[in-house]
Amino acid sequence: MQPTSISDDPTTTDAADRGPSSPRPNFAAPPSTIKRVDADKDDYQNEPKHSIDGLEDVTMHDESVDASPTVKVGEWQQSPAAEIPGEAEKLPARHGNSLQDQTNYLPVRQILVVFAAMQLAVLLSFLDQSMLSSALPTISAHFGAGRNSSWVASAYLLTSTAFQPIWGRFSDIFGRKLTLQVCILVFTIGSVACVVAQTMKQLIFFRAVAGVGGGGLITLVFIIVSDIVSLKDRGKYQGITETTIIFANCSGPILGGVFAQKLSWRWIFWLTVIIAPIGIVIVQIFLPLKAVKGNMRTKLAQIDYVGSILTIGACTLVLLPLNWGGVTFAWDSPKVLGCLIGGLACFIIFILYEWKIPKIPVIPIYIFKIRTCASVFTSTTISGATILAQIFYVPQFLQIVRGVSPIRSGVLFIPLLLMTTLMVFSTGQGIARTGEYKSFIVCGYVIWSIGLGLLSTLNESSSTAKLVGFLVLTGFGQGQTLQSSLVAVQAAVQRADMSVATSTRNFLRSFGGTLSLAIASTIINNTLKHTLLPQAFSNSLIGKVIDSPTEIWRATTVDGEILFALSPQEKSEIIAAYVKGFRVVFIMFASFQAFNFVITVIFMERLNLVRKDEEALKERGTQMLEERKRKKRAKQGLKDLEKAEEEPESQTTSSVDHRR
Repeated sequence: MQPTSISDDPTTTDAADRGPSSPRPNFAAPPSTIKRVDADKDDYQNEPKHSIDGLEDVTMHDESVDASPTVKVGEWQQSPAAEIPGEAEKLPARHGNSLQDQTNYLPVRQILVVFAAMQLAVLLSFLDQSMLSSALPTISAHFGAGRNSSWVASAYLLTSTAFQPIWGRFSDIFGRKLTLQVCILVFTIGSVACVVAQTMKQLIFFRAVAGVGGGGLITLVFIIVSDIVSLKDRGKYQGITETTIIFANCSGPILGGVFAQKLSWRWIFWLTVIIAPIGIVIVQIFLPLKAVKGNMRTKLAQIDYVGSILTIGACTLVLLPLNWGGVTFAWDSPKVLGCLIGGLACFIIFILYEWKIPKIPVIPIYIFKIRTCASVFTSTTISGATILAQIFYVPQFLQIVRGVSPIRSGVLFIPLLLMTTLMVFSTGQGIARTGEYKSFIVCGYVIWSIGLGLLSTLNESSSTAKLVGFLVLTGFGQGQTLQSSLVAVQAAVQRADMSVATSTRNFLRSFGGTLSLAIASTIINNTLKHTLLPQAFSNSLIGKVIDSPTEIWRATTVDGEILFALSPQEKSEIIAAYVKGFRVVFIMFASFQAFNFVITVIFMERLNLVRKDEEALKERGTQMLEERKRKKRAKQGLKDLEKAEEEPESQTTSSVDHRR
């Protein structure tokens, strides 16, 4: 027998491969409690023995080992105290039992290589969204459908949100690498379709298709990080990912503005189409992740189909009426009320179903019973709503209220993103050195709330210096909460629940963002209507303003028809109405961050980020990597030997032919 490698590591044995009599593996417990037993004693006795910080090889009939129960190859004995200080005892072991452990801690050099590969997937996801933020007014004017423009973003976010927990579970069942590549492929197909869209309805539909794949990109990157990096160091490496996100958010509005103003808004989607195939190839080459064993039929049978359908249905039925309410239909119309009631019913059914029925649920309900998880999930939903509202509505505020170009609005938004990047990176380093995360989160929510409150005081005459200062303060607070909250939720769960806790947290953050775009758009448009109607503005003119808001800064004709011919007084009143709408939005989100501060102080616990088995896992990961390299060298050596043997034969044959 050969020494254990990545592919034949006993911890990767799947239930389907061990026979019907073998119990399912429970990989939640740490390797420090493993006792390996090989079914073939004779083969195993000839294998070199290893002892790595508690990883102990024993034979099936060796009764001199301590009296604790042994397990078959691939099983993990439960040791909650070693796994999670303080909270593991609250987690039942019912759902992770048939899943394969994909933990594979790597050396620093290999981690950096993997990170470089994964950042392209992150860049794809966030560059796509941020470029749209500054180009959206131009797209609205192109199609003449401004009242539906929020759906260009909301459709993508709706499907990406609904599919995030689904992709997270798929990665447990099918493996991280394959799932990530499928996500990139689906995202690319949707982007190609967006390039050729001829109507606003087509664009919205194709954005929804792209969102199906886009939903898995960032979630899978964070899950892979939890597979290859120890808990205490995750904040540091996740800070690199957040830096990529901020880079995308910094460059995206500028690129989107350039495309919209100088070329065509369709280049936003062309860019992602060009980058995506490169991402698939790089992921294939540079991600040395464990393959999940088992046949395809077994894997397909593990999918929670009902839970997945309920997730998609609930998200759709809730978001549709939030976009319709007060704009397309009245809030008390049957369509709005019917969808809201249907969405609420779907959520209730989803919770009851996930709680009792599936063996591997999309979102296991028991993780919400953990105080730290409940705190993070609540605050993350609110933070996701706030972040996306900032990305979309600060540039729109600048373009509509101050009349700046799409490019300049993107440039003015950069200070917030740069400060967020700096604080994310600094916070990750601080967590890695001190093991403390709660203080960063609490401080961040306080400062973030203050920054948003100050943004609500801006109007059309506010100075650029004041705007930049408020954005910097907002980013200073926001950056302290992003990765620290992910570290907190991962510290509160067992390894068996690491991927689902990560995908649930990202799902709720995206769900909050999707809600915020719909709610904020509704608030601004309704404020505009309620402010301008009493001032003798006609419904048709208000509708034109909503459809093409940036056109108020110039008299515009379309096919000879006057779109806007406003007097200075009318223009001033419209701008004042928009200022009022944006102010309500900023005050609302400032209040939300103050609420996050309260629930974090009360409910979030301080947990130890160092687990007893991590040194053993790091050493095992290094050995697996070396074994992988050794096998590769041996395979190459065999090929060279075969080639060397073939050359004399060919020379002999050639000389014989020559003599003839």
